[in-house]
Amino acid sequence: MVMRELPKLVLDRIEVYAKTKKFSDAKRKKLIEIVNNRYNNSLVTPGDAIGLIAAQSIGEPGTQLTLRTKHYAGSLEVSVGQGIQRVIEIVDGRLSSKYPSMKVYLKPEFIKNEKKVRAFASNLVDIKVQDVGNFDENFENKSLSFVLDDDKVDEAGINKDTIMDLVYDKIDEIYTSKRFGDSKKKINFAFDASTPLYTIRKAVLKWKNIPLFGVKHIEKVVVTQSGDEFVITTRGTNLSEILKFEEVDSLRTITNDVVEINKTLGIEAGRQAIVSELSNTFISNSIDINLRHIYILADLMTFGGRVKGIVRTGITGEKTSPFARAAFEETVKHILAAAFYHEIEKLTGITENLIVGQPISAGTGLVKLTLDPKNLKKMIQANEEE
Repeated sequence: MVMRELPKLVLDRIEVYAKTKKFSDAKRKKLIEIVNNRYNNSLVTPGDAIGLIAAQSIGEPGTQLTLRTKHYAGSLEVSVGQGIQRVIEIVDGRLSSKYPSMKVYLKPEFIKNEKKVRAFASNLVDIKVQDVGNFDENFENKSLSFVLDDDKVDEAGINKDTIMDLVYDKIDEIYTSKRFGDSKKKINFAFDASTPLYTIRKAVLKWKNIPLFGVKHIEKVVVTQSGDEFVITTRGTNLSEILKFEEVDSLRTITNDVVEINKTLGIEAGRQAIVSELSNTFISNSIDINLRHIYILADLMTFGGRVKGIVRTGITGEKTSPFARAAFEETVKHILAAAFYHEIEKLTGITENLIVGQPISAGTGLVKLTLDPKNLKKMIQANEEE
């Protein structure tokens, strides 16, 4: 086997490591030799079905995963899905995570001041109208009343003196209302006598979700200490909005929503997020998988410039081979569509060749040799003479 030279990046790292550990020349050369042998032994042989090997290497340990939910710092407020459901979520490339979460890191001037961190964290929570009070409906008089809830206001840490005016202003932006008989804890809204009852009911449902403070989709926040700094963990995610805050360290703040990372930071960040989230899921369940298998999966999901799932509406459904598409799901549908649109099956991939019982285009099946009959006798004689 022809030995390949180590990449310059690897050699540079070896040199730095050798200087740090104060290796002698003989010891440094021995280290280079060991790394070189491991590097060459790890190279893929031409024709290896690396996709199948990666699928097997991820799928078999995946059967050992269990469905469970882990919690941050013993808190029931912020939970993150783990186990097989998390793997499926990532591989399918779903548009939203079932348990969206963020880790918000702050800049050095804030990280050690717990009071500032907690004050900032409380301002991130998405506070809606329904989070500070309740609506009382009077269908007979065709009127509504918004009643302030002191407990909810105290929990949200909001100024009671200004909240009622803010609620009215927000509602007035979408509905020119008739306000009457107000008090410090109550706002009344009147509708015209001709207003249908279902219109009043729709208004209540809409007004409940009017945002007052915070960042959209951030439902809960928990401040935890990591080393010598305080970190904010959220339930809910909105990476693009969080990164706009001056206090936030944009280089470290991250979300577990792969698709959102792709939209906000680009496809390379999305690719790395797939690798990180999958590897962390397996590691947290004490399952060891070589990262190269996960990188192959991530490359397949992102090579087109956006995150695509391994589903019939994603990578699998976009294959050019009718047989490859039919082998996954909805077999009859794909076969009929291929016949209707006069598609040609070229039998170039592995799946389609397995279906028709031909040698696959991998391994020894990749090698195609022809022998000239005219030279066969000469070759036999030459071998006999040797």
